[in-house]
Amino acid sequence: MKKNIRNRLLAVTAAAAASFLLLSGFDSALTVQEVNDNMTAAMAEMGGLSADIKGAADVSVDVSAGGETQSLAATGSVDMKVQFTADPLVMAVTGSMEGDASSLGMMSGSLEMETYLVGQEDGSGIAYVRMPMGEDTGWHAAAISAEDMAMVNDSVQASFSGDPMAAAEKLGMDLSSIQEQLLANATLAPEAVNVNGVDCYEISQTVDGQTFFDIMTEVMKAMPQNAGIDTSSLSVLQMVLGGIKMDTVTDCAVEDFAPVYASVDLSGSDFSMIGQMFGAMMPTSDEGAEAPQISVNVNALNMTMNFEEVPDQIEIPADALAAEIETTVSLDDAAQAAEAIE
Repeated sequence: MKKNIRNRLLAVTAAAAASFLLLSGFDSALTVQEVNDNMTAAMAEMGGLSADIKGAADVSVDVSAGGETQSLAATGSVDMKVQFTADPLVMAVTGSMEGDASSLGMMSGSLEMETYLVGQEDGSGIAYVRMPMGEDTGWHAAAISAEDMAMVNDSVQASFSGDPMAAAEKLGMDLSSIQEQLLANATLAPEAVNVNGVDCYEISQTVDGQTFFDIMTEVMKAMPQNAGIDTSSLSVLQMVLGGIKMDTVTDCAVEDFAPVYASVDLSGSDFSMIGQMFGAMMPTSDEGAEAPQISVNVNALNMTMNFEEVPDQIEIPADALAAEIETTVSLDDAAQAAEAIE
């Protein structure tokens, strides 16, 4: 509503629009790439992140067999606060998740969680986790190897370096190519947009399934444990992602290009291929009978991020710090265990 009213007022006269642009500092000559580069540089100066993340899912699955159709629903929501500082490295994820997929024979309910990852002086780390379930309402702690913490730290530093080439070298992937793909069809709003009380540059874009697949493939290949991705797995992934349509909006402040808001919406996606795959895998009651037809209808599937000022330090609950370290977590061991299961 505020956006529409503002745009109408700006359109009254060219003089009024010019006055507003001069006062706000909005530069209409900037390109999407330039705004994105300035925002990346601003994030590098921030040295961390603080954002409220909310997500919603509303999906219905129609199963047709024997001339009858049964409609099954699944809903869910996420409400999280994500914070981290790069130096010293501290990450925090707190919030709740809710879901109801009982009609699909899956568990339903809510889950609260608090997780912290803290770097230590010797290069290792400690993860503190609290997810109240039944009688288990306390904190649990696990040590993280120095090698794994180095990987996490490199990823964080690369993300906030503001230098795509340096980030690419550390992460082992061509970030400039990924950025080019993401910005290929992005558009910049011709006027400043007021978001959360801040005048912003607004970038909008739609990413299709093929582009999303190309990006995910590059990311997966950059991970050591996934170096040997087989062609068949990629083919299945490509089919699943084929119908995806991801609409995104990114807003950064006109004054200093700091991120203000971001959203991702997949509600317009076509997930019919997923339905066909599940239908083909479902057993039939009679030999020779046709497999049930399954259609997946995505009524809502979206996520928003509202950015806040990065805290000077992230406070960790005293009860968490007092928890006894129960085990040592290794990302490499976890990856090998997953491969053994397969």
